[in-house]
Amino acid sequence: MSRFALKPLAAVAAATAVLSMALASAPARAITTPGVLTHTAAALPSCLNYRVEGICFFLRCKLLVCWIETSIKISHYVPDLVVSTYNEPLRHPWTDLGMPVATAIGAVGSGILGRLLDSSAGGLDNPSAMTNYKSADAIGNPAAMLASMATGGGVTVPKTLPVPGVTELAKFPQELPNIGKQWTQVPKQVADTVASDAKKMMEAPGMLLDSIKTIMKTIDGVRQVIEIAETVQQVQEGIATFQQMGSIVSGMTGGSLLFCPGGSTPFYLHYQSELDAPFWRGVLPVEMIYPQSWVPGLGEVGSGYTQTWGPIYPRTGELIQSHPVKTSAVLSERVASILYQSAQPHIYTKVEPDSSSHVYFGGGGHMWQMLHPSPAASCLTFGANDSLSLTTFGDGKTDPADGYSWNLWKHYICCQRRGAYLYSIP
Repeated sequence: MSRFALKPLAAVAAATAVLSMALASAPARAITTPGVLTHTAAALPSCLNYRVEGICFFLRCKLLVCWIETSIKISHYVPDLVVSTYNEPLRHPWTDLGMPVATAIGAVGSGILGRLLDSSAGGLDNPSAMTNYKSADAIGNPAAMLASMATGGGVTVPKTLPVPGVTELAKFPQELPNIGKQWTQVPKQVADTVASDAKKMMEAPGMLLDSIKTIMKTIDGVRQVIEIAETVQQVQEGIATFQQMGSIVSGMTGGSLLFCPGGSTPFYLHYQSELDAPFWRGVLPVEMIYPQSWVPGLGEVGSGYTQTWGPIYPRTGELIQSHPVKTSAVLSERVASILYQSAQPHIYTKVEPDSSSHVYFGGGGHMWQMLHPSPAASCLTFGANDSLSLTTFGDGKTDPADGYSWNLWKHYICCQRRGAYLYSIP
């Protein structure tokens, strides 16, 4: 079956037109939860990229009778996360949610490391003027409940946010053999030249794993939740705006527009670099066992050897990059690289869709939408080659407080589960 865009998506554009008009008067000084939802809604026509991919077949049985049922296989992007980078908690760009969360977590990070965390996210550890240090976090976008909202469903706003645990970090030792296999793909001469320290850690990981266990015990003893009761009323205002759009879309399409539920949990704190301080600040250099951290051209935000905004590895808050917007972009890619994989050497909650109601297939990556300081109504991928351009990416979009927030739109391919999955066409 050939791909084609679903015609009822014209209803999405019509429904968001009114919301888009409000963006002209929206202040760019900070982003709030209603603003996150409004800007997300305005980007739907550009970023959703809704397509019908084929048909899924399922086997259903009742007593002694079995039959085949089908459901449409669809693909589109979901606004999973709001990823923010900033210098200090009080300058967090997401004022009504990100700021109180970052402020509360700062004390936890200080307790884990046993010392006060500086406001530049590690600048006191390395005085180099060439290096940028930033904190970062990733919070589930309430608009990720797109499937529920577009069909008139509701969203429950929590009064507390649980702190990410050590579930994925505990799996990291199982990942060491896979990392070792990655080194076999690097030319031996290069590996021997650039990564002797990494090889030592791989050959004798005992001390490294002991350090990780100590950190896990410290974090496991925190068991903290973040109170956000003060923000609930304002959050509800933003949800009402988005649900209004959802009801319009549902009415204009006869409720026939299906969506893949995203992998994030709305308002959920999936990542906070202060909680992840031992790894994000490079105090425990686990990231240095990856070949991407040593070999230029592997895992770059760009086209590899020819041009790059910066490397994804090592996934820490340190980056050599002169442009502040590009710095935020690269650090956001590092956060995304952590959150969509399992068993990473970080403290986070993996972003993964629930497969109980839908069957998921491999997606096609992700795109980004700037939310602050210059809200965009479209999506893009980071790393474009602007070396021959008169302007560079992010010019005219810098923030005096050096805080940036981005919507991460993740691509999903799914079909609604209607029994035991058999196969799909194509």
